[in-house]
Amino acid sequence: MMKKITKSREVGKGCDECQLSNAQSNLIELKKNLKRTKNLRIAIVGHPNSGKSTFFNSLSNYKVNTANYAGTTVEYHVTTIFIKNYSVELIDLPGMYSLNYSDLAEKVSFEILTNMNEQLKIDGIIQVVEAVSLPHSLLLTLDLLTLDLPMVIALNMFDEARVKGVRIDIDGLQKILSIPVIPTIAIKGENTLKTLLALIDIIEKNKVSFEDYGNIVIDKDNIFYQSSFSKEELPDVIKAYKRLWKNMVEDIFKNTNCHLENCKLIPACLMNIEKFAPNLKSLSQVRDEILKLKSNIIMSISASTFSYSKPSPTFDDLVDRIILHRFWGYGVLIFVLFSAFFLAYFVGSFLADSMEKLFDPVSSYIDSLSKGLGIWQPLVVGLKDGIFGGLGIVIPYLIPFLLFIALLEDSGYIPRMMYLMDNFLKNFGISGRSVLSFVLGLGCNVSAIMSLRGLTKYNERIIAGMVIPFVPCSARTVVIMALVTGVLGVFWGLTMYLISLIVISLVLLLINKVSKIGISHFMVHIPPYRVPSLRSVFIKIWLKFKAFVYSAWPILILGTIVLNYFSYLGWDKIINSALSFLTVGLLGLPEQTGIPLIFGVLAKEYALVMLYSAFNTENIKAVMNNAQIFVFSVFILLYTPCISTIAVQVREIGWKYTIISILMSVSTAILVSFLISKILFLNGGFLK
Repeated sequence: MMKKITKSREVGKGCDECQLSNAQSNLIELKKNLKRTKNLRIAIVGHPNSGKSTFFNSLSNYKVNTANYAGTTVEYHVTTIFIKNYSVELIDLPGMYSLNYSDLAEKVSFEILTNMNEQLKIDGIIQVVEAVSLPHSLLLTLDLLTLDLPMVIALNMFDEARVKGVRIDIDGLQKILSIPVIPTIAIKGENTLKTLLALIDIIEKNKVSFEDYGNIVIDKDNIFYQSSFSKEELPDVIKAYKRLWKNMVEDIFKNTNCHLENCKLIPACLMNIEKFAPNLKSLSQVRDEILKLKSNIIMSISASTFSYSKPSPTFDDLVDRIILHRFWGYGVLIFVLFSAFFLAYFVGSFLADSMEKLFDPVSSYIDSLSKGLGIWQPLVVGLKDGIFGGLGIVIPYLIPFLLFIALLEDSGYIPRMMYLMDNFLKNFGISGRSVLSFVLGLGCNVSAIMSLRGLTKYNERIIAGMVIPFVPCSARTVVIMALVTGVLGVFWGLTMYLISLIVISLVLLLINKVSKIGISHFMVHIPPYRVPSLRSVFIKIWLKFKAFVYSAWPILILGTIVLNYFSYLGWDKIINSALSFLTVGLLGLPEQTGIPLIFGVLAKEYALVMLYSAFNTENIKAVMNNAQIFVFSVFILLYTPCISTIAVQVREIGWKYTIISILMSVSTAILVSFLISKILFLNGGFLK
């Protein structure tokens, strides 16, 4: 019998011929790979909401690092994958509509794409284009082609485009642009890897689009005054366009103090020739003719490769007639928000009750064991309170809320929410661009403030950055659900959100009246409805839950230990006494609430757990009446942002406005809580 010999083996499988161990085989393979591995840096570019980040996540398998562009607060995502003996660094650039940037995020994308930053020099470009919006994306496509970098187009959401009656001549588009065009469905991972491999193939062959365009003879009289071009003419017309564009740029820089290699004002120079090169005013006419040519090329490509036959109304169309209706849409929005509230409350209550039944016997047993431990008793009890406080109070209400936010994000409803809120909140001076940040604030104020980087007006960033801390984040939601709704009832829980909405509206009206800034125009892309991916939802919940487990929970446990030692040494009475002018004098709260309010500055959920720990009870109604519980919760809702939010505020809006924001939050919390306490205690107790 002949022995079958395997000529190739997977890494780590061993070697049949020499019977190497797995470890030896791995080592040999690793050394080979290290010798032949080359580094590539690929930029993933596209319009906002084109599926660019989904495409990036499909390739990175959600293993993503976040980096800040040098000298700015703009973030971009980076990951490294290994493929075809290459170490490929993928960069998910901020969304952009053209190289003529209009805000800081687009400027960062421009600088990276034009290799102005030597440390981030890119080797190729993947432009992610939403298939149904191909004509709108061609403006960016032509801009990218002028960079003379290896490039591939990923025609994303191709399945949805077909359903909507869109037909695209992919072969024709490839011939016109002279670059690969690959249909993809990034959310399912279809053809994303194929797109990357196509780009690597171009890089390997050192094949750059239109590298011979400099030799073409241009008939300006014909090309500038011809309004449309045939499919056969377009490749040469695009080459001519690129040469004209390059010539104009070079003429500008020959007559200015800038240098093409490192100037960061290229789009500004091109759009404002009269300002940057006053001695070249004649070029402004050339520029206008080139821009007109560019527009004609885009229309000709669209006419040659893109067709649309309106199908019968789809499910999305029928649903949007209600969801985006100027009256019924708000009814649906209120229903969705109420659903989020009740989901978090009922699921959270069930989980909290289950946790309580599970851990109560263990908690009682630990308490009985710790009584004779002397100085070690606060350590044991603090550990127990911190661990069980997280398990029994915070997590049960946090998980369902994060679930609902993840479902909203993946279903496609949040952009529709933005559209509705944009029309309504403009009355309060909020720019439509900032609506998304306020929606994100329901999950976390930190990410909400960071998202303000896309705002074009600096004043709007400042104002939104100061007001967002009033939005009830997931940590405040835990307080509302566990303490207010769980103890006082659903009505009072909803009242907390109403108070927050009123405060935000009044503060915005006041700031808008004082600052008198104009509202910028806002365009929102409405994506199709999608059934949320279980994997995507799970990953989003896990990432936020992991942040609590690794960052917040250890501090929570440490805080309960410190509080127990303060109580053991009698220091808690000194601290609470120092704060009694606020807690007892102004708000009518028990003196013991002082320390929980201090810990609430670290994170709002800490105040909740510390409150139970300060009174050493699991029944808060035994030590505080209903009015005191409500007033305490209102103060937690409105007072100073958590330490993480403050840190991000300093980075995004500066120390000056951060301090103003903190003073505004604290003064608002004291004023509103004081007024509510007087109302609730009126005539012997309004809240019973």
